[in-house]
Amino acid sequence: MRDSPSQAVAARTGRGFWVRAGVTTLAVGASVVFGATASVAAEPTAVSAGTGGTVTLEEIVVTARKRSENLLDIPASIAAIPDTVIKEAHITQLDDIGGMVANLNLFEAHDNSPAVTIRGVGAFEVVQGVGFYANDVQLFEGQTVRPNDIARIEVLKGPQGTLYGGANIGGAIKYVTKDPTPTWQNEGTIELGQYSTWNLAAVLSGPITDKLGVRLSAYDDNHDGYIYDTYHNTTYGKGYDRGARLTFVYEPQAATKFRLAFNGDDYSSQNQNLLYRVTEDPGFTTPYTANEYKYSIDDYFNPSFLRKIVSSTLQIDQQLNDEVALTAITAQFFSYNRGVTDFAKKPIPIDLLFQNADHRVYSQEVRLGSTGHSDLDWLVGAFAQYHGIEFNNGDWLYNADPNNPQIVGTDKDVQDKIQKQYALYGDVTYHLGSWQLELGVRGEYYTSDEKAFNDQTPPPQNPHLTAPQLTGHEFSPRVSLQYKLGPQTNVYGTIARGFEPADLVEQNFRITPIRPEIATSYELGVKSQLPRGAQFTAAVFYIDYKDRLYNVMRLDPVLNIVEVETNIGPSRNYGVEADFSVPLWSEFRLSGGVGTTRAIWGNAFYADPQLTAAAQAVNPAAPPVIRNLNGLTAPFTPEYSANLALEWTHALSSGYKLGARIDGRAVGQSYWDPNDFAKQEPYQLLNVGAHFDAARWTLSAHVSNVTGTKYNTIYWDAWDVGAPHSIGRINRPRTFVASGTFRF
Repeated sequence: MRDSPSQAVAARTGRGFWVRAGVTTLAVGASVVFGATASVAAEPTAVSAGTGGTVTLEEIVVTARKRSENLLDIPASIAAIPDTVIKEAHITQLDDIGGMVANLNLFEAHDNSPAVTIRGVGAFEVVQGVGFYANDVQLFEGQTVRPNDIARIEVLKGPQGTLYGGANIGGAIKYVTKDPTPTWQNEGTIELGQYSTWNLAAVLSGPITDKLGVRLSAYDDNHDGYIYDTYHNTTYGKGYDRGARLTFVYEPQAATKFRLAFNGDDYSSQNQNLLYRVTEDPGFTTPYTANEYKYSIDDYFNPSFLRKIVSSTLQIDQQLNDEVALTAITAQFFSYNRGVTDFAKKPIPIDLLFQNADHRVYSQEVRLGSTGHSDLDWLVGAFAQYHGIEFNNGDWLYNADPNNPQIVGTDKDVQDKIQKQYALYGDVTYHLGSWQLELGVRGEYYTSDEKAFNDQTPPPQNPHLTAPQLTGHEFSPRVSLQYKLGPQTNVYGTIARGFEPADLVEQNFRITPIRPEIATSYELGVKSQLPRGAQFTAAVFYIDYKDRLYNVMRLDPVLNIVEVETNIGPSRNYGVEADFSVPLWSEFRLSGGVGTTRAIWGNAFYADPQLTAAAQAVNPAAPPVIRNLNGLTAPFTPEYSANLALEWTHALSSGYKLGARIDGRAVGQSYWDPNDFAKQEPYQLLNVGAHFDAARWTLSAHVSNVTGTKYNTIYWDAWDVGAPHSIGRINRPRTFVASGTFRF
């Protein structure tokens, strides 16, 4: 069996990465914290621990508009998943979050990045379209890390351009972390399960002095895989994810607060091995069907993926007077990624792709806002960000001889890209009796610079590539009007605009620009707190989505695989969604959500691989057949998604408590490509769990995918030296885990 080539690279370079990144990170704000001598008053909990359903709305305070507000008072669709549900529903990965929120399609892609759309906005494998945040700082890597020691997860639906800027065209997902507690509260967790799962986690939290608090959380997750390789006679998918977060909160006086956080993550997996060959189809004329799902591969190479992340954030909150508060957030982020993929997916050496990427991000945000003591709430801010990306990718072509493998061609692609963003924004909310009017706008200026070098066998004519700097600017307005029908019921209408910035991309021996995506959303909704603790929210929406990006894979006589990113046209997305939470009896609560989205292409043009293959079968020199997609369904948009949860809690004597939870999910059909050729059939999932609680400990057990449902989380058409084929990634099989948490 061959070791992954990336493992040797990581052994040489990983230690240096940690040293360089660690030194830089420690330099940010350390003196602020360690110069403190007095104590911290604990930050109040931002969310009440509702024990209700899949998405709990009971008195949840969120920060979607960058100030603390009751979720029911915000004129927008927001789902909040509190820490109790994260634990009891055993939310450990992106797929689990996607199953909790209507009209959210969220999975982990083969390269360990998120594949996500909200209401059909966003694109798998091209641009993210939905921003991921740790508190108010955007994440560019590490979005797939297990949500450990998280207070809640907020899902903001619809364009978030006004307050969050570009790259949030579909919405945003925020992980709100926990701060130090006023008294020492420590806990440790051990989890064991199928596929050699063993996970450890620990939290230490409390005051160092009466003004300085600390919280340290750490985790170490380990598991084997569930994909069997018939060529090597072994199982793949093994991996680990270990990391820590260290948070200091210093409050020298009531009006001043410093929050300094350090994060580190070390991740390794054989995730690329989870990809399997779906079809062997030279003409791309046979779409795959549901009965072709399988948990086996026959790859010649043994790829892997490595990622290391170090980041730090310093947030300063200063109450300037009784009416105005200042917030300043300084953040930096470093990541190191090494991945190797066997694109041929065959038991012979054909094509091995190395994908290396390093990110370095520096950002600064400063904002002033009212403290909510009058009828006028306002917020103004400025934002700047530097994002440097270094790509070093290589493609090794082999002679297809497993007994004597020889490299017959290479393609090395080196890119250095720098993206910069500068923005000013403001948001004003005026309360007049039962009415609430919100006006917001953001002006953003951005640049993109890229240099590239191609070293190929045979060599290209012009290996050194440069392009003029790309610049752009966008305005992202937001208008909402809300009316309070009664003490516990609000109706609202919102118009919001978001965008995905234009960019430079290196492809096919040239650097080409891609245009920005633009989405304008129109939404009407209602939110209500009903008698006996029940809640109900509903919304209808229409989204005008222009210049959508898509990744097109094309066969090239020299490069073998060519990946082309291009704007192919507009779509119109519309749908409806609703969420509810209802107490049935004193010990039961039923909750859930349902949503439907239609995403229909307008005049969008796409090089259709099926029609092109048919034309080239008659005439090999025939050009690609361009198809107008007008009226077809855009990809990655399930027709419907629904979730339902039943939770039971029973108090015993002496402070003991029993609990159980059943989560069901149903997802409608969707398509994987723009021309509605490859279809994902509808599927249903069932998860169950139970827990036994005492003051000092909790024992729990959980079974995910009880019925053993099979479906693909990723699918695309690919080319290799030989017949074209399709590649998919299957979901997790049925998995049982049990855990014990001990508090001290």
